Amino acid sequence: MATKGIMEESYAQGRLERPELIFRYKYRALAASRIKPEVTKGGAVLDLGAADGLTLLEIQKHLQAKEALGIELSAQLVARAQKNGAQVIKGDVQNLPTQVKTEHYDLVTALAVLEHLEDPLSCLLEAEKVLKPGGILVVSAPNPFWDKAAGITRIHKEEEHHQTIITPRVFRNLIQKTSLEYKGYKPFMLVFTAFLPYLKIFPNLKLDELIDSLSANPLSSPLFVNQLFIAAKPD
Repeated sequence: MATKGIMEESYAQGRLERPELIFRYKYRALAASRIKPEVTKGGAVLDLGAADGLTLLEIQKHLQAKEALGIELSAQLVARAQKNGAQVIKGDVQNLPTQVKTEHYDLVTALAVLEHLEDPLSCLLEAEKVLKPGGILVVSAPNPFWDKAAGITRIHKEEEHHQTIITPRVFRNLIQKTSLEYKGYKPFMLVFTAFLPYLKIFPNLKLDELIDSLSANPLSSPLFVNQLFIAAKPD
C-alpha cells in the first residue's frame, strides 16, 4: 500500500539539529504519554512510523515502559534508530511484520503518520490487532489549516508528503470501521509557542503543556497546530 514522501537520512539529521523538529517530536511524545497513564505506564509500547526512534525513546522514558518497539519503513531510519539505542524494526504500518505480537501492547502510537498514508484505515486495523484488550491507541496529525499555511509560506515542506487530511470527523469515521472505541480528541501545540523554535527559542515543554491545557476549548481549537486522537480496545 502506498505511502508518500517517506522520510530518510536528511530528516533524521534535522531532528538532531533543527529546534522546530526537536520540539515537535519531544512534545508529541509527552502528549501521547499523558493519555491514560494508569493503563500505559510501565507497559508495552508500540510506535508506528517510528522514524529514527527518538520519539519512541521519549515515550519509553516518560512511561517507564517495560518494552518499547518501533516499526519504520525506511531502512536508513531503522539503522539510525538502532544507533540511537531504540528497538526499531523494518516494516509497513499497514501490514505489520510477524514479529509484532497480537493483543500484546498497552499503548500503540501513530504520531504524524496517518496523513502520509493513502489508506489510513489499514494502519488502524493493524493497531487494533496488536493492542491488548483495554489498551490505548494515540494518534497525532497536523491541523489541516496550519499544515497548509506552513506549506504555502515555506516554513516547512512536510505538507507535500501528505496524502490524507485527518480531522476529528475523519478520525471518528475511520475508528467506526474498526472494533476500537473512540475516546476523544485534544488539540495541542498552540500556534504561538509552536512558532518559537523557528526563532531559535526552545519552549519549556511542561509550561507549554500547562498553557495548552488552560487554552484548549472548542472555540480555541483552530489556534492549535496539532491534534491528538484517542481510541481504546474494548476489554
